Amino acid sequence: MQLTKLPFFLPLIVSALAIAVPEADPGTRVTGSKEAAILQAKRNDLDKRQNCVPNGCKCNPVPQGQYCGWCSAVTNAGTGGSWSDVFECNPSGGCCRYGPRASCNNWPNFSPCG
Repeated sequence: MQLTKLPFFLPLIVSALAIAVPEADPGTRVTGSKEAAILQAKRNDLDKRQNCVPNGCKCNPVPQGQYCGWCSAVTNAGTGGSWSDVFECNPSGGCCRYGPRASCNNWPNFSPCG
């Protein structure tokens, strides 16, 4: 009878089926308030990136990145810009302004620069 071989192959079949079931994306599960706060902070960071406003600022040709106005990469803060603002500069000298950032406000210890 062929059913006598079933106990030998059953663990193999169960293992194969368990591997084939995908797990939920860990980023979609929010179980605690700490995880919810981290997820909200990530969303806020994305919102800030979407609010980079072109204001006529200018940068030296530098690698794409965020630069405080005090950095040598930023050559013109543009309309309404301040040296304590953070700017997004690109390799062609283009620029947009995110706005003020506390880490850019301290002249001797400003960051980021790239």
